Amino acid sequence: MSSEVAPDLYPIAVIEDRYQGVYSNGRWWAVAQSDCMLEGMTRIAWLLEYGPSSDDVTASVFWRDAPPWIAAANTPDAAVGKLEAQIGADSDDWLPPPVEADPRWRESFRPSTQSER
Repeated sequence: MSSEVAPDLYPIAVIEDRYQGVYSNGRWWAVAQSDCMLEGMTRIAWLLEYGPSSDDVTASVFWRDAPPWIAAANTPDAAVGKLEAQIGADSDDWLPPPVEADPRWRESFRPSTQSER
């Protein structure tokens, strides 16, 4: 990881994977722009509530095609380094696309209601 992380990534949240890398292939996650809103929650809150921390099936599906604003690795520094590499942190104009714009995330990971069960 470089000593300076691209400012466009901030704030970066680094958290330990609930499933210890079973689905993500890394014990730690780095989440770019963790305060961006996703379905009325910050990205990090959404990830913990409805995303890959919610249950085994959701975690498995999420990590098969994870969005570019999250990376997993075996150490916190490695997760941030992987995040930088996968989104091209050297690019001055990079901003992660909002999840709301991608219908895969809006529909695939919405919590079910009683009427949907």
